[in-house]
Amino acid sequence: MLDSQDLLSAADFMNYEYCPRIIYFTHVLKQPQTKGPKQKKGLEKDFSFKKTNRTKIIKQYKRSNLFKIYNIMLKSKHGLITKIDCIAIDVKKNYAFPIQLKYSYKPKLVYRTQKVQLILEALLIEEVLHYKVPYGYIKYIKSNQITKVLVNKKDQIFKIMSRIKDIIKNEKFPEPTPYIKRCVDCCYKRICRG
Repeated sequence: MLDSQDLLSAADFMNYEYCPRIIYFTHVLKQPQTKGPKQKKGLEKDFSFKKTNRTKIIKQYKRSNLFKIYNIMLKSKHGLITKIDCIAIDVKKNYAFPIQLKYSYKPKLVYRTQKVQLILEALLIEEVLHYKVPYGYIKYIKSNQITKVLVNKKDQIFKIMSRIKDIIKNEKFPEPTPYIKRCVDCCYKRICRG
C-alpha cells in the first residue's frame, strides 16, 4: 500500500505538462508552490460558483437520468489521487462523466493540462467507481460555455506518471518548458531561469 507521500495528484500531472521543473521544485527540493494572482482569483470564483450555481452546469446535458456528486476524492491502487469537482452519473447505462470548472474563457483548443486532468479523473472513476467514462466536460465560467472532451487515451497517464516518478526518484533536474510565457506567473521563476 502506498503512503500519502507516494501519491501523485492531478495537480502533479498538470504541473508536469505545464513545466516539468515544477515537479522537481515541489517533490525533490520540497519548495512550496504558491498561487499567483490569477490562480487565487480562479480558486475564489471556483469556491463561490460551487456554493451557489453548480447545478446549472448539468442543465445543459438534456439528460434526465443523470445524478451528480460533487467534490469527491478518489484514490487508486496505482498511487493516484484527485478531488473531482463534479461527476455526472448515468446509472442505467453505467456511464460517468467528470466535469471540471475553470474560471476562464473557452480557448480555441482545450489546453493539454486540462485534458490530462480529465483523463486522470476518468481513469480513477473507472478504477474506483467502476463506471465507463468515454468523455468529460469542462465548464468555462467567463464565457459560460461547456466543452465535451474525449478521454480515450488513458494509457498516457501511466507514461506521464513514469516520467514524474523518474524526476522524483533520481532527483533529475528536467528541461524547462519551451514556452517562456509560462514563466511569467511561475512562483519558481527566480530560481529556475535565473
